[in-house]
This record gives sequence, C-alpha cells and structure tokens, in this order.
Amino acid sequence: MKRILLISSFLVILTGCGPRYIYPHLDWLVPWYVSDYISLDATQKNMLQKRLLKQLDWHCRTQLPAYAETLRAIGREFANADQALDFSQIQSYNIKLMKLWKELMKQIGPDITDILITASNEQIDELFANLAKQNREFRKEYVDLPPAELNENRQKRMHKRLKYVISDLTAEQKEAISDWSNQLVPLSEDWLQNRQMIQTEARRLLVQRGRSPEFRAALLELIVNPENLRTPAYRRKIETNIDLTIKLIIQLDRLLTPAQRSYLLKRIDSLATDFDKLSCDPKAVPRVQGYGFKGLEVQGR
Repeated sequence: MKRILLISSFLVILTGCGPRYIYPHLDWLVPWYVSDYISLDATQKNMLQKRLLKQLDWHCRTQLPAYAETLRAIGREFANADQALDFSQIQSYNIKLMKLWKELMKQIGPDITDILITASNEQIDELFANLAKQNREFRKEYVDLPPAELNENRQKRMHKRLKYVISDLTAEQKEAISDWSNQLVPLSEDWLQNRQMIQTEARRLLVQRGRSPEFRAALLELIVNPENLRTPAYRRKIETNIDLTIKLIIQLDRLLTPAQRSYLLKRIDSLATDFDKLSCDPKAVPRVQGYGFKGLEVQGR
C-alpha cells in the first residue's frame, strides 16, 4: 500500500513492514496484477504466471539493490545527531523512490494490458464491481467519518509506524505529530474522486478492446501514468502534504533520544540487509502461489 503520506522517502521506513514480509507478497511487488479482482481462466493464469516469474527476476536484479542503497543513504542522514537534516536532500530521496516506482509500472504495464485484452465482458463487470466495493469501503473508513475522528485515526497510524522504527514515542514527538496532522490538507475525498475518474476512463477504454487499434497504447498509458488525470488542485494538495511530512521528519530527527536514534539506525541497516539478501538470490525469490492486483488506482490518503 503506497499512499500519499508514504510518498516521502523516510516514510518507506515508516510503513511498518520489512522486505522479509512484503517482498513475497505480490500485492506489493506487482500491485496492478488482476486476479484479486477478476476470476482468471486457466489460460490467463498460465500467461500471468510465466510473465510474473520474469518480473520477479527483473525486480530483484534492478530495483532491490537500489532500495538497499537508498535506505543506507537515509541512514547516514540520521547518523549524525549534531547535523540537522536537509529538506532538499530528503526530497531527493523521495524523487528517487518515485522514479523506482515509475520504472516498476513501466515494466509490468504491458503484462497488465495484455491480460485485460483477453478479459470477457463478465470478467470486466466483475473487475469494476470489486473496485466499486473497494471504493465504498474506502469512503466509509477515510471520508465519511467526522473530521476529528479522521484526524485521530491518522495520528494513531503515524504513531504505530514511528514506533516500528524508533520505539516508544516521547510526549514532544506525539505533539509534533499532532501539529503535523492538524496542518495536513484533507485528501481522502480527492483521492477517491481521482480513483473513480481513472476507473471510468479504464472502463471506457476496455469497451473498445479487440476493436480499436489505439486501445492497447491508451490503456498502457493510463496504467503507467495515472497521475496525469490528477487535477491541478489535487496536485497542489499533494505537494503541500509532502512538504509538511518532510518538515515533520526533520523535526522528529531533532527530537530523537540517543536510544531512539540507535534503534532507528539498526532498523534501517536491518531493512537494507534484507534487501541485499533478496537481491538476485535464487533461494530468496519466492515461489509464485497467487497474484495481486490493486489496479486502476493511485496513491494517496
């Protein structure tokens, strides 16, 4: 799950899940594969599994080493307690990680498109029924609750993520999180509207599958670059919240106790080591038992 508050590079660490947990789960590695939303037939399953094994190999060779390198670079930023974090440097890690995500989408986008080309009308109906259900669940949890409750829930999630990387929080750190949460621009409604816009466009394109020669290129573009459908207002809100989150990271760095800083550096090193071990290690590449798909959606809430 890659959401708007996780766009900041440090929040990759704050997700609370190390690679030993997330790498074997294809929801993380290839989050746009389709069988969570469509009942695939035998031919489609066979095609997907063959391609998926190739993508796992590509990912461990090209991206996991970059994740390990970036984590260690972030660790070096936090190692010096006497030097404040630099906003632009933290921002650069965010940009690097988003580039890696974009490379992943470019790599697996053709596979997703080819699977959807083979889908029947019944499968397409099933896909969008499942996506609509997910939209309703999202609205119930992240949009329709009173603002105060949404704020409280957001702070609880951040407390949990931070506890994973720095252990128990101090009163000052909790206050900083509260201030950050209060300043954030609400995004859940925008995220949901944007998601539904992408799904509407995808359905329009899928009606043309098999008939329009431009279909494959248009669907591939939608899968790889869904952010192109974001409104200018939504983009501004995202940027505002990214900036606020980077500022929170800088503030939290100054509030770390010596014990918390030591805990954080050990956690970062452990995560980077895990990525090293998974990088192109044949024994580490998981056996494919299922497929994941969170397709036709974008990050953020």
